[in-house]
Amino acid sequence: MKRRTFLKGAAAAGAALGMSATYLRAQSGPVRVGAAYALSGVGAPVGTQMLAGTEIAVYQINKNGGLLGREVELVVRDDKYNSAESVAVARELAGDGVNLLLGGSQTVTALGLAPLAPELNMAVVIVAAAGMPITHELFNRNIFRATANNYTQYSSLGRTLIEQNPDIRTWISLAPDGDFGRDSALFFGKAVEKFAKGDKPEILDTIYTQATATDFRTQINQLMSSDAEGLYIGIASSAQVSFFQQARAVGLYNKFKAIGEVGNGDITGKAMGRNTHPNLWSVCHWVHDSEPFASNPVSQQLYKDYVDVKGDTSPSAQVAAGHRAAMAIFEGIRAAGSTETDAVIEAMENVTFETVGGPVSFRKEDHQIINTNYFSQMGPSDTAPFFRFNNVTAIDAAEMIEEAAPGKPFDINELPQ
Repeated sequence: MKRRTFLKGAAAAGAALGMSATYLRAQSGPVRVGAAYALSGVGAPVGTQMLAGTEIAVYQINKNGGLLGREVELVVRDDKYNSAESVAVARELAGDGVNLLLGGSQTVTALGLAPLAPELNMAVVIVAAAGMPITHELFNRNIFRATANNYTQYSSLGRTLIEQNPDIRTWISLAPDGDFGRDSALFFGKAVEKFAKGDKPEILDTIYTQATATDFRTQINQLMSSDAEGLYIGIASSAQVSFFQQARAVGLYNKFKAIGEVGNGDITGKAMGRNTHPNLWSVCHWVHDSEPFASNPVSQQLYKDYVDVKGDTSPSAQVAAGHRAAMAIFEGIRAAGSTETDAVIEAMENVTFETVGGPVSFRKEDHQIINTNYFSQMGPSDTAPFFRFNNVTAIDAAEMIEEAAPGKPFDINELPQ
């Protein structure tokens, strides 16, 4: 597998900004951190943006003197949106002496990675995988999840959609046929019922597809034949873009008054442009020029450094997810005063750090991040990039999260109804 590092890129960017070379000179060997993202295949549109955020986090740390007086070296691998590949790259990195890893940009890769961490003596930050087993039956102390879990995230999305669109009384979901898709559709629908005002809306049976599908004609026909006026889409990355391209062509936009989606956000907006659905709601990591992000110092600095390093003035929201996960492990190293696995794990259980969306910490019992969940609404625009964000709403995770139950499968029926 091809090895990449971010040291040279960070140094070059620093030189371009007139930084002193002493900021980037290692006093001893570098702090080596692995990064396994989907950089090819169907997950690449998301994985490459998350990697960009991680690279900017490394750039920021090295610009300010590194960690423990040492440079940070990012050792990058492509997990190819494949569980077996995520296991293979983790083993390779461990064999190369890397004990700190950012991985699991999607649930399919995290489920392979999570059980492996103790065997490899790695501290692993799961970047964006929301699947429930990670902090339930697959939980181990070597794993930290740096995003909201499936229940919290998609219950909050369902609550947002029904509160913002109370007139829609019939909803349906399209989801990948696996644990994540089934769960997210279930949680979304249950929340729509719970938080609706007045009579409960009708939740139709979920329509399933494959996470890597490219042809959605059958599913689109089923959606068009349904009585639903509201839709949740649980497919992500390039598969979601393909769905919207095919769905718009047959008039699906006219049928659904509101659509909630798994978290593609601007990736779908940039791909669809003027053809973006006019009421599309997304799980949102970041909209740099909208509140509360616009006035957040971490957000402002991330945007400035991203533009300086990447030369792009329109960063994806996924950049913030990769940045948040990297800062989690960097703060753990800083607090521990060490890169040893056990020391970093113990430190991460007790740190609170700032992100683009405010302060976050990890719940000690199951290493689930506790944060504010944001949701953005977007639609088409007549000016470049031909889509725009019209609204950002927030829900405190503390209002929507389940009790910690490490080692125990999650059962929604055990929660207060």
